[in-house]
Formats: sequence, C-alpha cells, structure tokens
Amino acid sequence: MIESGDRQKCNLAGILKMLWWHRSRIIRNCIYGGVLAVIIAFSIPKEYTATVVLAPELSKSASMTGGIGSLASLAGVDLNLADAEDALYPELYPQIVSSTPFLCDLMSVKVSGLFKKEPISTDLYHYLKDYQLRPWWEWLAGAPGRIRARGLSSSADSLAPVCDSDNCMLTRSQQMLIKTLDRRISVIVDKGTSVITLSVSMQNPVISAEIARKVSSKLQEYIGSYRSAKARQDLEAVNRLYLEAKNEFFDAQQKYAEYNDQHQNVTKMKYQIEMDRLENEKNLAFGVYNQLSSQLTIAKAKVQEQTPVCVTIQPAVAPFKASHPQKLMIGLLFVMLAFFGTAAWYIVRENFLSDPK
Repeated sequence: MIESGDRQKCNLAGILKMLWWHRSRIIRNCIYGGVLAVIIAFSIPKEYTATVVLAPELSKSASMTGGIGSLASLAGVDLNLADAEDALYPELYPQIVSSTPFLCDLMSVKVSGLFKKEPISTDLYHYLKDYQLRPWWEWLAGAPGRIRARGLSSSADSLAPVCDSDNCMLTRSQQMLIKTLDRRISVIVDKGTSVITLSVSMQNPVISAEIARKVSSKLQEYIGSYRSAKARQDLEAVNRLYLEAKNEFFDAQQKYAEYNDQHQNVTKMKYQIEMDRLENEKNLAFGVYNQLSSQLTIAKAKVQEQTPVCVTIQPAVAPFKASHPQKLMIGLLFVMLAFFGTAAWYIVRENFLSDPK
C-alpha cells in the first residue's frame, strides 16, 4: 500500500517538485542522449530523394468507374469494378513497381556518379552491391555473414539478375538486393485524381534522379503495353491477312498479264473465257487487298488511340539537400527519450519502491 504522504507525491505538483530536485541528473542524461544522437545521426549515410509526378491518361471505363467508385466508397458501398473493360487501375501501379520482374529489369540500368569523390560507371545491381556506405554498427553486425558469404558466393552473384513473368531464378544475394531496391522506391497514387508520385532514394543525388526517370519510363511502357495489347494483336492479325492478300493479288495480276500477252490475237471463245476468269480473279483479289489495306490503316490508328499518354507534371531533378537522415529529429527523439526515461525512473523509485536507495 502507498501511504498518504506518498500519494501526495503522485500529484502534478509533487512530480514537478521531485523533477526539479533531480534536475542536474536529468539535464546530464539529456546531454548524454544528445551526444549519442549526434554520433548516430552522423554515422548514417546521407540519402537523396528524387521525385517524379505523373498524371496518367485513364481509359474510358476506368475514368467512369473511378468517379462512381469514389462516390460509392463514401457511402460504404464496394462496387465490383473487376468486370470493367480495363483491369489495370492506378491503385495497382505500386504493386507493379514492387514486382520482382520489374525490379530485376531495373538492375541492368546503367548509372554513373561519384563514390567517395571518385567517378563510377556501372549498372544498378553492382552499384547497390559494391558502392553503398553503411553505418558502423551495421557493418559490425554483418561481419559474420560476410565471412560466410565469401565461401558461399557463386558466379551468378557477379551478374545482374535476369527475371521474367514465367521464370525467376535468383540467388540469395540477388533477392536481398532486390528487397533493398524495393525499399528505396516509393509509389503513391492519389485515389481522387489518379496522380502518381514516384520517389527514389539513393546515396548519390544524380543516380537517384536517373533511377527515378528510368522507373517512370518503364512504368509508362508497362501501362502502354498492357492497354494496347488487344489492339496490337488485332494489328498483327490484320497485317498478316494483308500480306497474304497482297501476294494473292500480285499472283493473279501476273497470271492475267502473262495469259493476255500470249493470246492477244486469238479470237477463240475458250481463250476469251479463260481470260475473263483470270480477270475476275484479279479483280476479286484486288478488292480483298484494297479492303485489308484500309483495315490495316484503321488498326494502326487503333493502336495509337489505345496507347495511353502520361503527362509528366514534375520531372526528376537531382536533389541538392539530403532527405535522410533527419538529424534534428534524431536529436530531439534521443533527448526526449533521455528526459522521459530519467523522469519515469525517479517517479517509480520515489513512489512505488519500498526502499528508494
């Protein structure tokens, strides 16, 4: 049980009086916390974040259902939009960028910049593997793993990973680097406007801007390839039929010309009938050829129509100011932890421990 005198110590005035009595120790611990914060903050490598803002062109079905869906969500109604014509909504773009094939494709991108004031030029895979600064505690914690990895490393680890939608055979080292790259890329989609905010954080500002531009370009290619897939399939089919009709027309035209040259002065009816038959075949082949030529032009226009356009609102620019670490926030956090930790210790000791000493 807590005595009545002890209960008086638990009120605000008693706590403040007790903290003032131990102010020298609290201030000293806050200074220790600030010094530790400085050591940690300056041990974390700087990272620079490049941002790209895109406004994608939505298909008709996506734009219509998107507006209705947002109104329905306010009313607590979940519409089944999977039956719509376009199944690739902007909300899926973060999952596309985080997919293993997409990240593997990025690993082969060529980058160039400075590492410890020395120029480097390599691909993204080897940049993440060989040119990354780490805090001293992370380096110490990973020392045993690096020793074991030397004996387990394979020739595949020296090559950038290759992966597609059907086959992804990656080593453990490659998987870890892909997860590292995934953490460095952020894609945020505004549900109301479908505006895409794409951010990439790297230890080099120039490389962060290069990767941000590349991610933006590859994402637009992926969206365009998906949206125009059906139109491109139709174009290939029409083009195949067009080439066949073109060859048939030229063959029929050649046969008619050769037969006409060989029987110019012949007046027999059977020769005239054969000439009329060849002429009809030529005209029929020309009709098919002419019709497919028009359809081919329409199919090409359809592909252009179905290919979406993403408007770049904010292009990637190499940042001058580091985004991480936030030294001031780290300092405030450690000082606050030192203050509240010390204060909590004295409150518990003075009020709840039978023997404060």
